[in-house]
Amino acid sequence: MSNVHAGDEGIATVGYEGTAVAGHDGTATAGHYGTATAGDYGTATVGHYGTATAGHYGTATAGKNGMATVGENGIATAGKNGKASAGEGGTIIIRYYEANRWRVKVGYIGESGLKPDTPYKLDNAGEFVKA
Repeated sequence: MSNVHAGDEGIATVGYEGTAVAGHDGTATAGHYGTATAGDYGTATVGHYGTATAGHYGTATAGKNGMATVGENGIATAGKNGKASAGEGGTIIIRYYEANRWRVKVGYIGESGLKPDTPYKLDNAGEFVKA
């Protein structure tokens, strides 16, 4: 297993089964089965089955079956069968397949019963439910 760490304003990138951690204003990218963590205002991206976490105002993206988590006002995006959570004022996006095309379901924390810091997934009807 690989591990990569970067300081303030750093970039951390790692390959298959790795872990990447970046500091404030950083970017962290990990391969399949990896974990990517970025500080405030950062971006964390991870491959399939991974976990991506970003600080406040950050963006976290996880692939199929992955988990994306962000803080206040952040955007968490997960692939098919993925889970997403966001803090106050955040947005969650989960990708799904329907009627022969890929679609996304967008939810806004604080609206339609979506609570902050709560992981959500899509049910068979394409609606957000607690994961």
